[in-house]
Amino acid sequence: MNDNTIRDLEIDEILSLIAHCSVSDSGRKRINPSAFTDDEAVISSRADRIGEIINTVAEKGYFSSYFVSLESLFSFTGSACYQGKDIYACGSFLQALKHLESYLDKVMMDTELGKLAKDILEAVDEAGLVKETHPLLYPLYRKAEEVRQKRQIYSQSFLSEHQDAAQNLNAVYRNERVVLPIRREKRGEVSGYIQGASQSGGTLYIEPFELVDLNNQVTLAEDEINRMKHQILLELSERIRSRIPTIKKADERVADFDFHYAAALFIIKSSSKRISSGPSISLINARHPLLGKRAVPITLSLAEGIRAVVLSGANAGGKTVSMKTAAVAVFLRQLTGYAPCDEASVLPTFSAIYTDIGDGQSISDSFSTFSHHMANVAAITSASDERSLILLDELGSGTDPEEGAALTIALLDYLSARGATVFTTSHYGVVKMHAWSSEVMMNASMEFDERSEKPTYRIISGLPGESHAIETAKRMGLPKAVISAARDNIGKGANVTKLMNELAGRNRALDRKITQLELEKRALAAREKEAERKAEEYDELTRRLQKEGAGDISAFLSESRKELEKLVHDVSTGKLTKEKTKNVKAFLQKVSEKSDEADREKQRLEQEEIERIDISYSVGDDVYCGSYDRRGVILRDEGKGRYLVSVGAMKMTLTKKDLKPAPREEFKASSTYRISAVRPHAVLDVRGKTLKETLEILDTQIEGCLVHSLSSFAIIHGYGDGILSRGIHDYLKKQKDVKDYRFAAPEDGGMGKTYVFF
Repeated sequence: MNDNTIRDLEIDEILSLIAHCSVSDSGRKRINPSAFTDDEAVISSRADRIGEIINTVAEKGYFSSYFVSLESLFSFTGSACYQGKDIYACGSFLQALKHLESYLDKVMMDTELGKLAKDILEAVDEAGLVKETHPLLYPLYRKAEEVRQKRQIYSQSFLSEHQDAAQNLNAVYRNERVVLPIRREKRGEVSGYIQGASQSGGTLYIEPFELVDLNNQVTLAEDEINRMKHQILLELSERIRSRIPTIKKADERVADFDFHYAAALFIIKSSSKRISSGPSISLINARHPLLGKRAVPITLSLAEGIRAVVLSGANAGGKTVSMKTAAVAVFLRQLTGYAPCDEASVLPTFSAIYTDIGDGQSISDSFSTFSHHMANVAAITSASDERSLILLDELGSGTDPEEGAALTIALLDYLSARGATVFTTSHYGVVKMHAWSSEVMMNASMEFDERSEKPTYRIISGLPGESHAIETAKRMGLPKAVISAARDNIGKGANVTKLMNELAGRNRALDRKITQLELEKRALAAREKEAERKAEEYDELTRRLQKEGAGDISAFLSESRKELEKLVHDVSTGKLTKEKTKNVKAFLQKVSEKSDEADREKQRLEQEEIERIDISYSVGDDVYCGSYDRRGVILRDEGKGRYLVSVGAMKMTLTKKDLKPAPREEFKASSTYRISAVRPHAVLDVRGKTLKETLEILDTQIEGCLVHSLSSFAIIHGYGDGILSRGIHDYLKKQKDVKDYRFAAPEDGGMGKTYVFF
């Protein structure tokens, strides 16, 4: 795939959406334009693998571990120790590989590699340093500490006994040794080596002979610790070095998995479907992945034997985007076997995609727009064959219209004869006429709403479209006098557009049945809309009548009150009989039944009211709650229009009628660097706090880290509903001083804890 195609189709941006889902550096590197293939067996194999992973994700959720890069480990050519960070990276990689085994239910490493991972992570920390808790280091640290304490006791005792000679009672360090501050005039009272003097010369730093021995003992103890650390790293390095070929194969398997895993997540998020191969293009509801929810689905089918499509219609009507959408669907299918369109779509397998889109004018190279187009098209005609997909935007523009149109027709004929599939956009009427009369070409136009004078961005196959230049100019704000004069000028003299309109009229006469069906379809749609309107009016009338039913309840209560007064009078006068008791029970039963009926009707009306609200919320959405518009966050969808919402420290279940969408709060952190900054913590625990409180604490923490030169820290945020972790990661992503951040290793908190590095 050449550079022009990659640039014009924004392939790098599309691939970055896929790479964002990857879980390894090696897998991310495989997600590149060279992965595009015309080998149908490879495409099918990839699609099968991706389908398996999609099923695994549906069953087990996302894979939560991350594979660090082992590039520096593999590129190390020496025979000495690996760097401590590289050793830790190897252990972290193997640990993630063990998790991948469990995720895929496949054996991917032997017992020896599993033990190597365990030994590395027990011996080395993330900074690449040997842990002080290592069994071989613990007794050495203990011995060194004992010698240091002995040295400290001696120093304090000596200074206390020689207070008249000592400058102060605190020992100091010089040349990594403990020395004692002695007044110069008292030099003769203290025997030992002089290790230096103060700037004024009044104080000498002396190492008494007994202290010399103690300093030597501390140095030897520290050397022993360093030798043991080196020995531990050397032993681990030798074990790693002996398994490098196996680890490289494991890295390749991880990269292969990650390529398919990232593609699977992209496919899930973009609602892509597996697309079969066929002789001709048939796209149904295809969507451009970079447009997201703004994408207008396009539907376009080429009859077998059609080699060229001329797309015409209004300026800014979506011609180029539609053409790109088709090409991107081809690219994604030949990359993954899937594309963002309906499953019934069919796409041929192309050997290459060529594009000529955009303005390539260059002042420095003396290249005009037309010259650049022609140079690019010349290269395309030389390289293309019968299995090529070619996109040409406004072919022949930038020069005399008559010559440009003639050149366009000649190129379309030439490329079609070679068997290539060509999409071109054009405003030339003669080009549209040529496509109309050719058996291997077809017209397609972008729909234009005559009432609103705006494009709808939908494709109409088989018919050419008008440019609607005047309507576009009017929409862009040109003066009314200019618009009026332009409309008058259209009628002067015969032109190709008039001829095209006459030809289109004859075609519609020949295809009257098709036109009639289309009109009937539109009439049916209008009747359906009218029926929907009447149904809404009927529903509104029903609701009003149901509410008016409350008057019946009031009448019932009034009658019941009178009946109750009569019963009370009967019971309170005369003798209590079975008949009176029976009447009281019957009255109570009637009131109870009426109350239950009213409650049921009330619940039904409330549920109907909830269901009429055409808004749905997702977990994590910000909302306003109740009449006081208190801000909250959706925690869970309870079904039937009810949601569990967090409002401050409270959690409550509310219906859609009690909620309103709220814009997501943007938190902009600002740091004032001053020497009085709060000292940062090595570990922040923000569990139980709101996202706003957490970001304020995090802002202060980052300020403290920068002032006090703390290179990293950890945040414990817990798992919860993921609101805290997502908010923290979104915030860290915007901080230019944050070099990296990631979840902790599984044994250190996993996705409930985040490491931050500056």
